[in-house]
Amino acid sequence: MVTVTERAVQLLKELQEGHEESADKVLRLVKRDEGFQFAFDEQREGDEIVQSGDTDVLLVGTDVTELLGEAIIDCQETPAGPRFTLATESEPPA
Repeated sequence: MVTVTERAVQLLKELQEGHEESADKVLRLVKRDEGFQFAFDEQREGDEIVQSGDTDVLLVGTDVTELLGEAIIDCQETPAGPRFTLATESEPPA
């Protein structure tokens, strides 16, 4: 299961606001060669759905859930602006 902190939920909502794709799609956590990224996608059967109120803010497929196990998505402020972090049971936040 992937846990998303309230700070990260707020940032995900901000990212979705104003994007044309967000009208019918939601951000999805996807595995890429270099790590994990967010991409707009439609909900699929078996997805873990993170919500803020009645709004879907993140989709996590079973493939990613299996890779990550228990993980926490958070965000931190950096000189370049807010940055998402991902920590699994076995590693500290990146």
